[in-house]
Amino acid sequence: MKRFVNLPLLLIVVVGVSASVFAATPKPEIMGISLGMRQADARTRLQSIGSLERETRKRQEVWVVKDERISHLLVGYDGDSRVRYVTAIARTGGPRIRYEDVVDLKKAQREENQGNYKFTWQNRAYVLIAHGKDRQYLESYSVKKIDKDEKEIE
Repeated sequence: MKRFVNLPLLLIVVVGVSASVFAATPKPEIMGISLGMRQADARTRLQSIGSLERETRKRQEVWVVKDERISHLLVGYDGDSRVRYVTAIARTGGPRIRYEDVVDLKKAQREENQGNYKFTWQNRAYVLIAHGKDRQYLESYSVKKIDKDEKEIE
């Protein structure tokens, strides 16, 4: 009988641990633009939050966005016209974005080189990178697909 009494407690613990593990995993998206999203869907979302500034080589777009913290989104597409990376550029003079707002600092690899900071978090499918010159606040952050050979796609 004692086993059945502990079963609900065990389920609560398992569900709680699972939720915390999944919550700690950053999503592969920025401002609603997800990795793997079709270009047409990405453009529809981008048009609702900003305007196209320029398109380069048909594979990268630069969007000015209406957000107090982010000024631009750079979106790159693969050969199948799906999002392969998204980079957010922090707005100069706007509310600042902490590294910890976009990446779990305890789980990220940290690099400091001549006053430049870089935090990288990676799994098998994508990498999240936050850059900046300040110890606490970023200047840009990106999510990028990783190719089959486990290398970051540029």
